[in-house]
Amino acid sequence: MKKEEIYQQYMYSYPHKTAYRTLKNVDIRDYLPRLQGEQENSLYFHIPFCQVKCGYCNLFSVTGRTTEYVDTYLDTMERQIEQYALDAYSFMDLTIGGGTPLYLEEKQLERLFSMAERVMGKKDYPVIIETSPNQTTEDKLLIAKERRVTRISLGIQSFWEEELKRLYRIHSPNQARNAIKAIKKVEFSCLNLDFIYGIPGQTKESLKETLKEGVSYEPEELFVYPLYIKNGTLLKDKQEKRSENTRMMYDLVCEYLKQSGYVQYSMRRFVRKDYVPLAPAEDCGFGNTLSIGCGGRSYLGNLHFCTPYYVRQKDCKKQLDAYLSTKDFRKITHGFFLDKGEEKRRYIIKNLLFISGLDKENYKQKFGEDIEKEFDLLNIWKEKGYVKEENNKYMLTSEGMMLSDYLGPQLISPEVKGRMQEWESRFFTEDI
Repeated sequence: MKKEEIYQQYMYSYPHKTAYRTLKNVDIRDYLPRLQGEQENSLYFHIPFCQVKCGYCNLFSVTGRTTEYVDTYLDTMERQIEQYALDAYSFMDLTIGGGTPLYLEEKQLERLFSMAERVMGKKDYPVIIETSPNQTTEDKLLIAKERRVTRISLGIQSFWEEELKRLYRIHSPNQARNAIKAIKKVEFSCLNLDFIYGIPGQTKESLKETLKEGVSYEPEELFVYPLYIKNGTLLKDKQEKRSENTRMMYDLVCEYLKQSGYVQYSMRRFVRKDYVPLAPAEDCGFGNTLSIGCGGRSYLGNLHFCTPYYVRQKDCKKQLDAYLSTKDFRKITHGFFLDKGEEKRRYIIKNLLFISGLDKENYKQKFGEDIEKEFDLLNIWKEKGYVKEENNKYMLTSEGMMLSDYLGPQLISPEVKGRMQEWESRFFTEDI
């Protein structure tokens, strides 16, 4: 297997947003009842604002928005919540992502949490928020603490100045250190730090030093990502290449973090062994998520939807303006209906690629069929040593875990793959 084949796609959800298409005659009021009953429901707020666009970022976000513009965005989020009439449903947790949620000013942040409280009430529930070093001030952290944020995720990527510059990150290592110290001072139940390996010019020695410093702060979780250089990003425009040592750097990450007392939950996620995760590994794939804001995805059973996904700034800004002018959010106009076959693929991806593993009996109960007969690919992977069977579960071996971004994409259906390729060709013909 060639080195470049290992890193095909990060399968954090399925199907990818680039497979979504125009929907007609879909009213969310027909699907919101799926939030009732014993189903696990999550609420997500998307804040698509950043100070700058990082060189590798292909997320839906925009830069350079004024205070007044952000206020208008929050007005629109409130209108969306009101039209959904969410006080009739219950949610078990809240995630605030982006973008950079702490890009919001203090008053705007207070307003955002108040919006969430009106939906979820004042009960205790996990609240997760993302931030960047430059936006992490003690005043904002105190607001987050008062509003019961339980997990805060800080994107650092590296503690080396030159590597940050190669990623077009604008914070310095000292700003990252100061942000960590502020977070530790305020005290949250869980601190997660994000790092990247495979950065152009990065060495195994510099990566180890970054990990060593990261571990010294005793974060409850670490997410360590291989660098992806996607169409529409600055690194792609600059024709940058991922380090040829990326595969070896993965081994270093796993070995060092294991020795440092962290348990590997997925190819990217490492949890301190004395910490019980807020979202423990378990059978998953059918929970509902409702997203508020422009760019976030919603999952209501087999209906997945969001505003159209873009990468380049001009397209993101155009879509964001369209969101602000939307009159009726109850009309769902862009998404994907999963048939039973796609639901099976989603279920496998959401379980096999994580420490929880894929329970064969649970699969049979949910779908009424034997997974071995439907997906011979699993048996092929077993023969190759990528998958093993334990306690009636398919589990990734250590080699299989390393190959997550190679194995996962093989589970994409031909229809979804065709849609994704069509989307890439439509928006990045000049890049591919």
